Amino acid sequence: MKRTRTYLPLWTLVILLSAGFLFSSYRSRQAADDIWKALGISQQAGTDGIKSSFLNGYLYYYGARNAKNIALNDRKAIAQDLLAYTKQYISSPAFKKQYEDLRKSSQPQQPAAIKLRTIEEIQKEEVTKTEKSIKDMEKTMKEVSADIAKSLQPVLEMQKQNLKDYKNPKNTMFASIQQSEKYQQEDEQRRYEENMELWKKNYPESINQFIAGKLQKMLDATKGIDYNAALVEKYNKKRFVNPAYEAKNTEWKQGFRAGKEVTETARAFAQQWLGELK
Repeated sequence: MKRTRTYLPLWTLVILLSAGFLFSSYRSRQAADDIWKALGISQQAGTDGIKSSFLNGYLYYYGARNAKNIALNDRKAIAQDLLAYTKQYISSPAFKKQYEDLRKSSQPQQPAAIKLRTIEEIQKEEVTKTEKSIKDMEKTMKEVSADIAKSLQPVLEMQKQNLKDYKNPKNTMFASIQQSEKYQQEDEQRRYEENMELWKKNYPESINQFIAGKLQKMLDATKGIDYNAALVEKYNKKRFVNPAYEAKNTEWKQGFRAGKEVTETARAFAQQWLGELK
């Protein structure tokens, strides 16, 4: 069977695994290796999924191979074990190093410090470039046929007029160029400072603050789930009767489908963990 890819937040994986990918013979006191065997995925794949969930916000994983052996019992026990494993890994030096590497690589690059040109410098450069263009054009016109040289004459005249304008001390074009360069430099600095603020928010120096942000995001997304909400069959799919519920985010709906026991177990775990980080 072709493997399917699913993108889900970490807590949703815990809920889905605890709600569905579970052997009837599972016992909550089994070793961590047995959990992954029961789920039909390797511990490395599960750990990589946890890492990706916290670092990137979404999880990539392959569906459990043993779904056909599912028995819907011991949901709370396996949810607690998976959450405990998640906390243990996220609190490890290995994850801290991975976070620090990601934080460093995501830091915005400061714009190169470039000295703004004066009006006189801009004028001198434009005059020099135009004089060279005229010289090159005159050389070319001597080397080509008379017809081609004649066709290039208007271009040469335009360049000579430009040179005359550039040498005019009252020409305001150079002040406009200088102002444009100044605005561009200021805009680059402004965007850099904005990106730095966003970077500091998304990747705080304290890893505990980073983890707390992820936990709070999960709690906010699953707040106020009505586990008794009525459903109706529509277009071969179950939908909420209440349109406000139908408009809820994916995490809220996943929490509803997993059920109160599993979702509230995950929320209670996240709240306790969040309290420890503050």
